[in-house]
Amino acid sequence: MRYSTIWSTGGLKRRNVRSDLMAALVVTAIAIPESLAFAAIVGLPLETGLYCALLAPIVFAMLTSSKRLVVGADSATAVLVAAGAGAVAMAGTPEHAGAVALLGVMTGVLLIVMGYARMGFLVDLISRPVLVGFLAGVGVQLIVHRLPDVLGFTVDTNSSFWQNIVQISQHLGSIDLTSVLIAVTVIVISLLFWGRKIPGILLALVLVSIVVAYFEIDVATVGALPTGLPQLSLPPLSLEMMIVLLPTAASIALVILAQSSAVGRSHASDHGEVYHPNQDLIAMGVANLSSAVTQGFAINGSPPRTLAAEKSGGRSIMVNVYMALMIAVVVIWAAGIFSYIPEAALAAVVCVIGIHLIRVREFRRIFETQKTEFAIALAALAAVAILGVRQGLLIAVIIALMERLRRQYRPTDQILLRDGVLSSWAEARLGPYEQGMLPETVLVYGFNGALFFENAAYFEHRIEKAIKHSKKPVEHVIVDAGAIDDIDYTAAGMIRKLYQQLSRDDIGLGFAHVPPHLREQLEAFDLIGLIGKEHIAETLKQAIEDHMERRETIQQRLATLKLDKDEYVVIAGGVLEILGMRRTNNLDIIVDKQTYDRYRRRADWKEYQFDDGNKMIVCRGVTMTKKWMDYDLKTLRRTAFRRGGVSFMSVEALIAAKQKLGRPKDKADIRLLKAHLDK
Repeated sequence: MRYSTIWSTGGLKRRNVRSDLMAALVVTAIAIPESLAFAAIVGLPLETGLYCALLAPIVFAMLTSSKRLVVGADSATAVLVAAGAGAVAMAGTPEHAGAVALLGVMTGVLLIVMGYARMGFLVDLISRPVLVGFLAGVGVQLIVHRLPDVLGFTVDTNSSFWQNIVQISQHLGSIDLTSVLIAVTVIVISLLFWGRKIPGILLALVLVSIVVAYFEIDVATVGALPTGLPQLSLPPLSLEMMIVLLPTAASIALVILAQSSAVGRSHASDHGEVYHPNQDLIAMGVANLSSAVTQGFAINGSPPRTLAAEKSGGRSIMVNVYMALMIAVVVIWAAGIFSYIPEAALAAVVCVIGIHLIRVREFRRIFETQKTEFAIALAALAAVAILGVRQGLLIAVIIALMERLRRQYRPTDQILLRDGVLSSWAEARLGPYEQGMLPETVLVYGFNGALFFENAAYFEHRIEKAIKHSKKPVEHVIVDAGAIDDIDYTAAGMIRKLYQQLSRDDIGLGFAHVPPHLREQLEAFDLIGLIGKEHIAETLKQAIEDHMERRETIQQRLATLKLDKDEYVVIAGGVLEILGMRRTNNLDIIVDKQTYDRYRRRADWKEYQFDDGNKMIVCRGVTMTKKWMDYDLKTLRRTAFRRGGVSFMSVEALIAAKQKLGRPKDKADIRLLKAHLDK
């Protein structure tokens, strides 16, 4: 594992000091009020929010690969910590504080393990719509849970979403107008100055605190915070509590992974910098351990603080270090400045954070571009808001994975050539063909996805449907495999079955635009031997033109085998071709056991066994089998007829075989064969 530090990332370069200090000042102004609000969400004393920004950012700066990511207490992780610790003990109790600390340690350990196990790829399991919906759900929860404080009354803080709604409606007659006025002032000022160089939240808190102190307004305030740095402490190590908290710790780790990686990767990409997600997982894990043992709680990469640092000229990871030092100064010497902050104002800060977590513009963009993913984002929002963050996150991820599976199960596809007509997209690739130049009996089908067990049956069904809706009889199917980058064992079995089914209908099968990796897989599954090398083309144009030029007679194909006239009988489509009813692509012959075994031992012949137990050997479009539809060589030779020196099964025997098959195409063939007999 490669490690970057504040030295190797250029954090201590002299030219960066001034700009990083100015950026840290802005970030500190944002971090202080937010950290107090997040501590209130968790249910811990407010100073613990500031403790999260002391040692943890410095540790992160020493281990991270990022030059831009600013860390600290975060809304999403705070809600998760509150939910997990609340399941163990009531907020305000020593047991609750112990559960919060243990959660921090467990989260840190999980992140470190994930980093060393190179599990940074897990960030890709959470799609952007899921993350947008998740954060919006967190925002709704924050607003609903802090709305009573904004309105100036108290309710049961451990209530569910719907219980909170009910309690708020029941207490509407107890609204305190002073609290509402303070909260509205904070919200309006914060929103007006959001994204500007002047931290709107800090400005709002300072303004209302001065007004409350000057006019001695009778309203509940935060009170003075204890001064001095936190004492190092270890959480209670209870196996029973660890088992209860493990799902929450895993959820927090997943949220940290998703948010920090997304922010870190985005800012690194903007500046052409290298970003190592697995290294940052380790850095974030150690930082969370540092926060836990210094009386803080879970920390995360902060999108607004990272953006504020960049807009303020921050150039290195030292912004985290300078921010931590500035907050340490406040904690040691200036904790009394928080004495006059009204509780309603702090609740309003939480509501402001919640409002900004509901990214309306991004919801609109998702809706305009992809309705299905918009529905997923809404489902994630509803799940998190109503069921809680932990359960909601799990449901949101499951929904996203199910949608991904649905897309793999039903990839897009298209008919590129059918009935001699090219699609516009295929024409753009192949160039224009004159009217009548393209074969009307060739179907070209494109499938836009890998072939796996979940979509193999769908692939087969779509080809069968394309054949069924062709106006002209299909003699050859070419699969454009340009987007098929992988196949699995189940899909390989499906291709064998499809080949067998098409062969019964005298339809050939080929692949075009086959990438090298797919060709290797087709070879590994013995599919090239079955389909024939001549039917595997590098380009679609080559596949179509090769089919137009390639045409061997039955006699020419048999001549290459050098079989004695008594060693075989041509069956199925070969009979229809010799009678002038239609062409066949694959020549099927019945042979005796000795002949079958002789050719099976040859290197260029491949043996295949299908689901129906039937065995056959294949080479260059010729299929040998010992039995077909209860007919063997000895039986067929009794009634066979000869044409051009070749033995063919009798028309009567072919009619009987097709009557047993009973498919629509067989019934059509039976009518043709009976008409031949009636001549």
